[in-house]
Amino acid sequence: MSEFSDDRISRYIMHAFGRSTQKARIPRKKPGSLQAVTTARIVLSVQYNGEFKFIPYAPVDIRADSAEWYGYEDGIPYGQSPSMLDVITQAHEFVLGDQFNEDSCREFLDIDEDGILQRMLGVPGPFTCFVINGQYAYDSDSEYGHIGYRGLGYAETPVYDLDVVEVFGFPSSVGMDYYTYFMNPDGSWIRYAEISPGEQITIRHEGFLFVIGGPYQHEDRIEQRMVAPIPESHLAIVNTTTFELEDIPEAITDENGLVTFSLDKPGDYYITAHDGIPRHKRANLSLPWLPVIVR
Repeated sequence: MSEFSDDRISRYIMHAFGRSTQKARIPRKKPGSLQAVTTARIVLSVQYNGEFKFIPYAPVDIRADSAEWYGYEDGIPYGQSPSMLDVITQAHEFVLGDQFNEDSCREFLDIDEDGILQRMLGVPGPFTCFVINGQYAYDSDSEYGHIGYRGLGYAETPVYDLDVVEVFGFPSSVGMDYYTYFMNPDGSWIRYAEISPGEQITIRHEGFLFVIGGPYQHEDRIEQRMVAPIPESHLAIVNTTTFELEDIPEAITDENGLVTFSLDKPGDYYITAHDGIPRHKRANLSLPWLPVIVR
């Protein structure tokens, strides 16, 4: 099996999986605007209530004035970079199409004066989270204390070329949502893989309570027992058109979150895991995703 370093995931997806690049639906040109507008090409996934709404089968171009077009405001200059508020605004375009427009946008996406999402995809609920390159967004200049760094909101978080951005939320959340991901058995991150038909690969499904453990460094999350394996997760292949999940037979994680599986047919796949049992039984689980190419 060939595995690659974590910092190449975006290029890998963009070249190996990308069929086309999605851009903002409406060409942005506000009357009287003289500022140059920066665009970032990112990898984006969006899920809500345990279902994918958008999967990163192609890169997306995010414009730094997307949020402002709809009347939202962020704190990052157009010429510096797009913000996560620009990302979530365009994500609504990608998912909802023409339903999301200047007249209806607040019915689907609403954010309060503190930069906290109050509505996403038309569903109320403030506990919608975003992850950039597998990390909680935080102010690296803030003091690292008993709750970690100071976390950043949508309007103050910049995004840059090749960032991998994941958005997830649950309408039933009470701040008890697990962000989950895949690891190699040795504890290193696995972001994508190439295998031969029938070749076995072993991965581990794990996660942590995101709102509580997010601003911590990963080693401190482990030391404070925030990170836990996810047993009884079912591995599945994500249909990138319908977002339906097809379970891989007998691929269920053990008590350590480990599972071994293989794929028989050549092709490009997205692997996820669902219905696992977290340490905190009331917690919702985000869906991880792993790009796998079978050659």
